[in-house]
Amino acid sequence: MTQTLTPTPVPPAANDAAPPYQRVDLDRIERREADAVTEAHAGDPARLGFRWVVILLSAVLCVAQAFLTIVAANVHQSNITSTLIPVLAFAVLFILVLAVNPAMRLVQKALGSWSRPLNRVELVAIFSAMLVTAGVSTFGLTEQLIPLLVTPSNPEWNIPQRGWDKQLNPTLNPSLYIQDPKAIDVFRHGVTQTATGEKIAPPRDTAPIGEYVAYYRTVFAAVPWGKWIPPLTCWMVFIAGCYGIFYFLTYVLLGYWSDREKIIFPLSRLTEALLPGYSEGKSWVPAIFSNPGFWLGFALSFATLAWNGTTTSGGLPGLFPVPLGMTNASVNEVIRGTVLSGLTGRSEQGVMFLIIFTAIGIAFLLPLEISFSIWFYYLVGRAIMLLHVWLGYGQAMADFPSDWLWYNNPVSALGGGGIFLFSAVSLFRCVRDYFKLIAGKTASQRFFIALPIIGLVACMAVVSSWLMWNRVPAVWAFVFVFILTLLTIGLMRIVAEGGIYWFQSHTSFFHVYKMLGLGTMLPATLLAPLLPIYSVLFLDTKTFLAPNLMTSAHLQKDAGGSRFKFHLNIVLCLALSVAASFATAIVLAHARGGQAMQGWFYNSATPMMMDTAQRAITTAPHFDIVTTAWYVLGAAWVGLSLYVRSWLFWFPHPVGLIMLINPLAAQLWFSFFIGWIFKKLTVKYGGKATFDRVRLIFIGLILGELLAIFFWTFLAMVYHVRSSNITLNRYN
Repeated sequence: MTQTLTPTPVPPAANDAAPPYQRVDLDRIERREADAVTEAHAGDPARLGFRWVVILLSAVLCVAQAFLTIVAANVHQSNITSTLIPVLAFAVLFILVLAVNPAMRLVQKALGSWSRPLNRVELVAIFSAMLVTAGVSTFGLTEQLIPLLVTPSNPEWNIPQRGWDKQLNPTLNPSLYIQDPKAIDVFRHGVTQTATGEKIAPPRDTAPIGEYVAYYRTVFAAVPWGKWIPPLTCWMVFIAGCYGIFYFLTYVLLGYWSDREKIIFPLSRLTEALLPGYSEGKSWVPAIFSNPGFWLGFALSFATLAWNGTTTSGGLPGLFPVPLGMTNASVNEVIRGTVLSGLTGRSEQGVMFLIIFTAIGIAFLLPLEISFSIWFYYLVGRAIMLLHVWLGYGQAMADFPSDWLWYNNPVSALGGGGIFLFSAVSLFRCVRDYFKLIAGKTASQRFFIALPIIGLVACMAVVSSWLMWNRVPAVWAFVFVFILTLLTIGLMRIVAEGGIYWFQSHTSFFHVYKMLGLGTMLPATLLAPLLPIYSVLFLDTKTFLAPNLMTSAHLQKDAGGSRFKFHLNIVLCLALSVAASFATAIVLAHARGGQAMQGWFYNSATPMMMDTAQRAITTAPHFDIVTTAWYVLGAAWVGLSLYVRSWLFWFPHPVGLIMLINPLAAQLWFSFFIGWIFKKLTVKYGGKATFDRVRLIFIGLILGELLAIFFWTFLAMVYHVRSSNITLNRYN
């Protein structure tokens, strides 16, 4: 039965006049909204039903996604999953709602209700599983970890000039790495014979699929699994602990961010726009696919990228691709020799004007204050660097280095201070809200309400204990984990609030270590083991798991359905994706030879990481007062922004300042500016009704680019054509 909502009166103070209005009970509003959702689905189990077969389908799709991602990256040099937006998941969702569901409608009468189309809850479950597991096979875990295991004892890299044997390797935990020279050589150069001495020859390019299956089965049997399983098992304690932190942190934050702060979660809203509505029981496809505006935006981005892909791959000789903005090199040529010449630099430090359809579409979906903050603070950061050049502290931005592990310039230091303060405030508010929720509850109710906090603390303890096993003192292990947790909260927030789907972090425990001169308190030999550990999950965060967990949790919260089945589906698919990714990467490396795999992960990143760790042993940085001042200024500005915005709504939102830790903002800022301009004009001159119509064009713009990436990756794998320029992983 629908409840009527009446305001809760607030009694006046003894000496005060009665207020001219009555305050609204927010908790009562939320209860009413929850009851309304439940009531809307009552009597129609098909809408909220969650068939067990969906879990099986999700598992198959996630394993296939892991396999295809690794093969595409290492055989065809095509990064299909290189951002927080899972291209394969959107392609699958597209196919399910436009092809599979209509087909199931046709056969439903003949086969019975078990073959009914996938409903909104089931589609959310499938998409969420693919979303969470998309990055596991690439930047998020596998391609970082598998090459690392053979690096410290690899004779190609562990040479006397590097000094690893004398200074670095004694500080590492030998249980985490493969030390057998024969196993390392087989991994690096490939399997050539079986255990019985029979030669293993790869099949011809034109060989039937059966020969390939037989070949990889033979390679699988020849892999020295006894050398790989023990270190992987040890690493899985750390990985499972970190995943647990991400998972429980999601539910510590979600309620407050969603219900109290009303964050819009743009990436989950994008997904929800493609799902069938609860009232669309008679419709064959979701309403958005019947809108011509959607297909207009879709055609614009898909056709543009299809043309560019065809011309760059040689399919249309003599014709040229459509330019999508100005690259960093082009901008450098324009401004060199002018008053703006201080802005010249590499892509992560210079300036560029790129047109990325997905970023434009997401910016249009955001509140104006959020999209404004992202491009506004980017320009503020460039103005700060230009001012330093004008004052004579350098000749260009390249003179102010900033990187993943060690260096901060004034701009990334501002963002670093901002993200620590912002994350600490967010965590405090959310935990405080939990204490309010458990007030007056029974012991069992308190336990279940506080379960996310209990799980978070337990997982932090597991990771801290694992670090102590790696010879890190207990206090510093906890500090390391706490800083990782704060950074995770900040990165989750810029995705949940700003829709940022592509980032790296130029702030870490190691930046703080260097800035504060902690080498006088923490022996450098204890810092070295932390660097390779950090690199596995937190170095190159383009496919960071935690923000996608938050997006999936918000999708489930909105869709409803069985929470138990949803969580079971996510955990099972995550475990299977990890196992499938590890197996695929190891077998493929033994078949091709690790040195013939993807160049960055297998030949550049891991020795660079070890060199950085080795240098950390021999250098003890001193307290850097300048960088510390920028960190303090960034934290103070975020604190001021949070306070001032409580009564001055036009004051810039701090999410853009936090984004200053992200060097990839250089690629994104201009597209966010374009999206902001379009939305500003639409809202100003058209109003909400016009915005609702135009919004579908920009959703189509996003889907067109994602489907173009999927299409060209498929062509690259089948026909061996170039597709590197058709990707969201656009550096220039």
